[in-house]
Amino acid sequence: MDSLTIEIIPDSRLSKNGLRKSTWRVSQALVKQAREDAYLLGLAEMPVGWETPEKATVQVTQYYARRPLDFDGLACIVAPSIDGLVDCGALEDDDPGHITGYSLGHVKVKTLAENRVAITVTPVSE
Repeated sequence: MDSLTIEIIPDSRLSKNGLRKSTWRVSQALVKQAREDAYLLGLAEMPVGWETPEKATVQVTQYYARRPLDFDGLACIVAPSIDGLVDCGALEDDDPGHITGYSLGHVKVKTLAENRVAITVTPVSE
């Protein structure tokens, strides 16, 4: 089975520091929007014949031009998007029983226009 990759430009207000500075109304709306966006991207990028895997790995890669997010900030900023991938059927659930591997990484790019985060779901055969 193929992998599924979506690319997002997350709102910096979803980082752990951004969430600390905002009100719950603002953060709740941001989380809802990020989740819906990932849901639609997941449906659009889903390979033909994709079956929701029982177990999968998730790889998150931040492409950055200036400074990368620290790992806990990166995990926080993509959490709603991973929930959106669960909603669209790319993942069964986002708990440790279904995600057998979760990795975070960074890749330096030349320009700010190239900034993005890629989330890749790869089914694991048992």
